[in-house]
Amino acid sequence: MRTAIICLLLFILPPLAVLGWQRYEEFQAEARLRPQLHWADEVLFFNASWCGPCRHMKPIVADLRRQGYRLRDIDIDKNHSLAAKYGVRSIPTFVFLSGGSEVSRFSGGTSPENLRELCANYR
Repeated sequence: MRTAIICLLLFILPPLAVLGWQRYEEFQAEARLRPQLHWADEVLFFNASWCGPCRHMKPIVADLRRQGYRLRDIDIDKNHSLAAKYGVRSIPTFVFLSGGSEVSRFSGGTSPENLRELCANYR
């Protein structure tokens, strides 16, 4: 009986530990964002490394960030809870925040000029 319990624990505990660690990392990533969301207007760029349109938008977002726009990359594979919090169903998705509250959003790729114009309203 002891052997069966020990074997059961050896098969159950490691996956539970991995799952707990992933949840902890998601919580930490969200906690790093939380203070900044309340202090300044910001645009959250939800994306994934495997997404073609997201890869197309990354250089555009990086260029706008260098110009002083507050855009934050959020990888949905690493931040499931944040993507769920904002109800992200497709990527790329841009969520515009003002005072920590969502004021607008759009999904899909766009031109650099259009994204710059949209972000200028929330600069």
